[in-house]
Amino acid sequence: MFSFNVKNMRFFNLKRIFMVLLMCPIFISLLVINKFFIYLDHILFPRFKNHKVENPVFIVSIPRSGTTYLYHSLAENPNKFTYFKLWEIITAPSITQKYIFKTIIKIDQIMGAPIKKGILWLESKLIPNLKTIHHLGLDLPEEDEAILLWDLTSLYLNFFYPDSHFFDDLLLFDKEVSETRRNKIMMSYRNYVRRHNYVYNRDGDKTFLSKNPLMMCKLESLRTFFPDAKIIQIIRSPKETLPSTISLNNALYNLFTSKKSHEELDKRTKKFLIQWYQMANNALSQYPIEQVLNIDFIKMINRDVDLEEQIRKFVNDKDFKLIFELNSNKKLKHQSGNKYHKLGQKEFDTIMANLPFLKF
Repeated sequence: MFSFNVKNMRFFNLKRIFMVLLMCPIFISLLVINKFFIYLDHILFPRFKNHKVENPVFIVSIPRSGTTYLYHSLAENPNKFTYFKLWEIITAPSITQKYIFKTIIKIDQIMGAPIKKGILWLESKLIPNLKTIHHLGLDLPEEDEAILLWDLTSLYLNFFYPDSHFFDDLLLFDKEVSETRRNKIMMSYRNYVRRHNYVYNRDGDKTFLSKNPLMMCKLESLRTFFPDAKIIQIIRSPKETLPSTISLNNALYNLFTSKKSHEELDKRTKKFLIQWYQMANNALSQYPIEQVLNIDFIKMINRDVDLEEQIRKFVNDKDFKLIFELNSNKKLKHQSGNKYHKLGQKEFDTIMANLPFLKF
């Protein structure tokens, strides 16, 4: 939790102490409750492990490449796609919890939704700053990497432990994690998806949809556990994705400490991102060509008609359209409040020498 190195971001400071004292009891309580219900599923709903997840669609691209924009565009058709929402990831990873919350939601709707209104009000007070850098909400589609928090194997934990090396192996998942542990983690992830489908897609008439930039280093494992998955990759220049991701990461690190990030940490983040590009390229080259769709970022944000048709055919959704707005405060779906400076040409050229498969 803390470092005795005065230069480390986890060095003792009031904000770090406050966040540890605040977050640890909350997280541990949720962990105990969620794990209890997760194990209960094996008693009450043992058949969920046989539930099929057919032809899922995974949006797997480097962070800050417009994945949220595309994710929400696809999720606009709930009759075609099913996906994790933030509330489900945090409070209902198990089948039992999902049924409990479904019942509560129905009762709340009958009463005029006082619970939902109260939660939305609280949400608007607690996470307004996060919403400026990522379209976030309890009732919105969200990255399901967070569901692995309940196995203590999510890369999201890295943000709570800034300036550490505790999760370096997970950052290079397919390379550094042992085969036994990889299989255990991916099996657990697949079971979470099966639980979701068991409740929200029992007849299998919908396509499971996921958006996970952190899956860039897991694509080989993803193919093993979801062999018929379709992968969408958005291609955006590293000149923008790298500094934007570093800026985003630093903002997330600084949620849990008042110690500012430093140049060495930025260099480390950049190194891992370059490795992600390389790992994803190597892994996707092993996928059947009909299971991978590469999308140009510029065409996507400009709502290119031909690109829309290409996506429409790839995901088999005749009604798909790239949408205009995230919410009433933003003009375009891809816009973000995350501030950064593009890479200089010299640094960009050095990075591109390590990524010859990218052409810009």
